[in-house]
Amino acid sequence: LSAATARDAGAADVVPVVDSNLFERLPERVESAVAWRRRGAAAASKITEDLKEQAIDEAPVGITVADCSLPDRPLVYVNEAFETMTGYSADAALGRNCRYLQGPNTDPERVAALRRAIEAEESASVELLNYRANGETFWNRVDVAPLSGPDGEVTHYVGFQTDITERVRAEAAAERYAARVDEERARLQTLVEHIEGLLADVTSALVRAESRQELEAAVCDRVTAAGSFDCAWVGHCDLSPAVIVPNERAGTDTEFLDGLEISRSNPDDPTARAAETRAVQSAAVGDGSVHAETLVPFDSVIAVPLVHSGTLYGVLTVYTDVAELDDQVRVVFGTLGRAVGAAIDAFESRRSLLSDERLELELDVRDETQPLVRLAVAGDCELSYRGSAQHDDGTVSLFVSTHPATEFEEADTDLDGLRSVDVLPRGDDAELYELTFDDGSLLHLVADAGGRLVDLEVDRLGCRLTVIISDRVAGRALLDDLQTVAANAELRSVTNRSEPPEARREFVASVTDDFTDRQQSALQLAYLGGYFEWPHAVTGEELAETMGVSRATFHQHLHAAERKLISRFFDSDPY
Repeated sequence: LSAATARDAGAADVVPVVDSNLFERLPERVESAVAWRRRGAAAASKITEDLKEQAIDEAPVGITVADCSLPDRPLVYVNEAFETMTGYSADAALGRNCRYLQGPNTDPERVAALRRAIEAEESASVELLNYRANGETFWNRVDVAPLSGPDGEVTHYVGFQTDITERVRAEAAAERYAARVDEERARLQTLVEHIEGLLADVTSALVRAESRQELEAAVCDRVTAAGSFDCAWVGHCDLSPAVIVPNERAGTDTEFLDGLEISRSNPDDPTARAAETRAVQSAAVGDGSVHAETLVPFDSVIAVPLVHSGTLYGVLTVYTDVAELDDQVRVVFGTLGRAVGAAIDAFESRRSLLSDERLELELDVRDETQPLVRLAVAGDCELSYRGSAQHDDGTVSLFVSTHPATEFEEADTDLDGLRSVDVLPRGDDAELYELTFDDGSLLHLVADAGGRLVDLEVDRLGCRLTVIISDRVAGRALLDDLQTVAANAELRSVTNRSEPPEARREFVASVTDDFTDRQQSALQLAYLGGYFEWPHAVTGEELAETMGVSRATFHQHLHAAERKLISRFFDSDPY
């Protein structure tokens, strides 16, 4: 049974059974219905014309009445809300057609639609830009309806005016924002399409490039030629420990790159973060974090690490006027960075193989916790490098002499990472030791970076290493590795030097490969101990005791090593 049907049948009121407060409200509803039945007609008769007029006057919306019997339908009534909303007093408003609220920016088509409805004696609703008495604009929702006399003829029009300025402004702002989002989305889609095409272009450039410099210049050219990127540059991350500077550049408005130096320790700069994290970084320009002291004439920046097999070769930094860069852009640029990193790695590897040029690095590791430093402190001495050897079990032996001559106590040598300390026989007054290290030592880090230790000095403050390494990238990798175990490790000097010709390097490598671990140890101990001097500084028996073998076994290993060395020298097969 519907509420309408119930009322048609004479019900005074209907209370829905779904009402959760049914039983609380029922007495109130019954009381109200009974009271209306008894006194409703009398209450309605008390609504006088004065009361109705007062209600209209106090209404929160502007109300107007226009007289259709007078020329131009002038206003004959306005309420207080209308006066407040428009700034026109009743004296200024009455006797005039309400078009005085219109101005130069009022939409004439909407005004015409309102006029047509009035001419047709119909109701209408329009939203108009109107003008207050002081000239200020506001948005007015105008609802009009005809009022008829006893004969059915339209005599007046009532109008309801509502200030909707805040709503219209909010809608306009939302539309502008949506338009900006659509525009940015379109620009971003174009950007993605350009990047995807860029991968093919850059790959082609990588194949044709004949040097690392040419490759990096081609990458910058291709990136900026894509149309969506205005400026690009590549900065190297080699042995310069503090800053990244542009090496190759392309695009427009590149003047700001002159003299640009980006601190690698700046966590707010995307280029520095890309070098530190080995991950693509992006940021908005102008937030104070991008190249803080440089005027960058673009909206966004994306920094791409050029990485291959864990080695960082540099950072590609690209600028664009697209305000926000999404994950898809970063993913594609990450792929581009890996492709460029692989190409640079190929160039560096080829250059290393074809060139006799190497770098000599002098490195300081000021870390009192290092086993070598703790050993120097325990013995109150300095340690000097005499040689090193890698063993089949992954350990590394370091041969050092002590100054002054020192005998270490057993407690002095109980150090993490130091497997054993063995004194070697020596004919003079110097003390010679073989220090054997487990994996993770400074010597292992040098070897893992492709370097060769040629000198080492240790005192109570730290270690100074001299290392020969293939190139600046490998040197940077070694420095990074050293700083993981000793945060204050630093590079003191870099010197270009020529390595022995390839034939000599191959000769040394071939001999070393032929030696067994025992044969190399016997030959190295004999050389360091002075066995090949005349008269012998040490005896074969003393060296055999050091190796923990019999005198005959020592000489067997030594003679086998000598035989292989001499046979290689005379270009005959060892036997």
